[in-house]
Amino acid sequence: MSILLSVVVATTCAISAPKLYDCDVSNAIEMISEELNDRHDEVRCWDSVDPSNGWLSRHRGGTTALTTLALLASGQSSNSPSIQRALDYIWEVEEPSAYLLTLRISIWAQLPDTYKKRLVKDTKKLINTLSLKFGGWGTHAAPPTSVASTSPLTREFGIIALREAHRRGIRVPKKCWTAIANATLTAQQSCGGWSYEQSSTSGDPTANMTVAGLNCLLGVDEMIGDELHEDDSSKLQSSINEALLWLDNNATTKKNYGGTSLMSYLYALERAAMSCGLSDIRNRDWYLDGAEAILKTHCGVRKARGSTVNLSFALLFLTRGRAPIAFCELVKDKGAVDPHRVAEIITNRVSTKIERPLAWQLVSNEENIQTWLTAPFMLIQDELAIPTETIKLKEYLHRGGLLVMLATGKTLRSCKEFAAKLSPSTQPSATQRDHWAHNLFEDARNINLTVWNDGIRDRIIVIQGDGKKLIRSDKSKLSMLLTNLCLGAGELDRWQTRLPRKELPFPSSQLILAQHQGCWDSEITGFDSLNIKIMPLEKSSKKRFVWVGGIHSSEVEPRLVKTIVEIAKTGTTIFVESIGGHGHFASTVQQQFTEQSSTPVKAFAELQQFNERRGWSIYHRKKIPVPQVAKIGTGSVIFIDCDIRNALIGRSSWGIHGYSTQAAKGLLQYVLCN
Repeated sequence: MSILLSVVVATTCAISAPKLYDCDVSNAIEMISEELNDRHDEVRCWDSVDPSNGWLSRHRGGTTALTTLALLASGQSSNSPSIQRALDYIWEVEEPSAYLLTLRISIWAQLPDTYKKRLVKDTKKLINTLSLKFGGWGTHAAPPTSVASTSPLTREFGIIALREAHRRGIRVPKKCWTAIANATLTAQQSCGGWSYEQSSTSGDPTANMTVAGLNCLLGVDEMIGDELHEDDSSKLQSSINEALLWLDNNATTKKNYGGTSLMSYLYALERAAMSCGLSDIRNRDWYLDGAEAILKTHCGVRKARGSTVNLSFALLFLTRGRAPIAFCELVKDKGAVDPHRVAEIITNRVSTKIERPLAWQLVSNEENIQTWLTAPFMLIQDELAIPTETIKLKEYLHRGGLLVMLATGKTLRSCKEFAAKLSPSTQPSATQRDHWAHNLFEDARNINLTVWNDGIRDRIIVIQGDGKKLIRSDKSKLSMLLTNLCLGAGELDRWQTRLPRKELPFPSSQLILAQHQGCWDSEITGFDSLNIKIMPLEKSSKKRFVWVGGIHSSEVEPRLVKTIVEIAKTGTTIFVESIGGHGHFASTVQQQFTEQSSTPVKAFAELQQFNERRGWSIYHRKKIPVPQVAKIGTGSVIFIDCDIRNALIGRSSWGIHGYSTQAAKGLLQYVLCN
């Protein structure tokens, strides 16, 4: 039976102004990578001339392997001369330490199949040097002969390496996982943590050792969790739960109490947090705090500083922890994580398809909406996670969110009833074949969907399906549908950054959002960052900028067009937009405007520079219509026959035809400033 992993962590996370932006992390990654490359030596690569006594750098090849792994993770090509030399250098070590062996396996697992023979050979060697009696490895090439000579940190690196090898199709005997599990569980203290003494009764538990123990148990759960007897599964569940509780009560990402480097601790913490989908520890964003600590410790004004080992661990943390979040899963108080690992399985499959690392994240009803909005959609598959109140989820949907619910039987009916409460003005549609999630990339037809679409975008999708089926095969219809859903909701590969982007402020010019008889108020959250005022169109004369939006051509009436003509003549610049990009509201207004006013309309050439499109537009090869402009009286009317305001929300969404967020903001900046 598979493990039911209970994540007991704090559930609230305060909102404040960003302390770091994505560009800060990008600069740090570039700075550290450049410094590490500058330190490369043609003969010994990144190994020190005088290795220290520390276990991380005293064995030949260890520092070079760690640095190589970090640079590959940061995106450096395996074909670069320095990496090629490093790969040869570490392979030349005929009697590698257990530590070097684990790093070599992690490196080969990242590389093309031309390195598969090395991966197989090193994996066999690591398996053969594992002490089944003590459930781990020593610091040297030979297996350990006692508990004292067994390194718990090498055990952690070892299980990470074996997981990577397993994911590349290499079989690891069950007895290896069992031995590691037994040794790790035996050393866990009653408080949930682990100490350096590797004893359940002596030594103070530390964050570094507890994260190491947790990574070992998570690896066992992933590899053989569904093969365990119920009692063993329950024990493993309880131990993982207790470790997470200890971390949430004691750990910090700003300082590692326990003797080893903060950077090696952050590396291990990132591995555990990503495996569990953790968004925070002790009410704090673990990635943000870790990144801050790295920038403060290792990044100067012009160059990085610190030991090669610490810089490599820092680079691994920054690059791997930065992976975009494919989707969030809403759980009750962050407990009772899916025993079938739906989130992890789908994220890994999507990541493989787009050849880009992705993450997933657990969220609770106690967290702020902004945390929910860090991913393209939010999944609910536990009926207990459905909130009793609808206000917060309605706001989430209003701000561009997409809610996906996966259920069968009575729970399916409950999900549909809840969706109807969230979107009472939207008529749901049921389909087995025709939704984009059925056929975007893979054929997933015959899965029942009920969809709430407001005429612009999907807001709620209820899927009839059982998560257990996802384990059986990546070719199951449900698996393919959820993969399609991830790719579409993320607009193929336009994932949000882990930390916010730094945006230039909009001009302070006031923008009037015009009320009329049609769908003028759809997606108005796109204007939240602007200085807007809402008023009836007929009362907006002599205002500098007025925005008129609609969805369908049927909303266009002669009276509306007449009012636009009259207001523009007073010196006002009026934007006319087709919200969502499909209903041709703007082009219909343009046609009637020309007929009523006999005013010529021409291409707005200066706006053609802003031409970056949404994912749906690119996929369907739909070009952005050239913006048109008409000068009338002392004012003008700009016609944009595609979407711009949904793009201003800054959320990915499938089915929108129009400008990307960056292009929409650039276009608006240009018009408001000229």
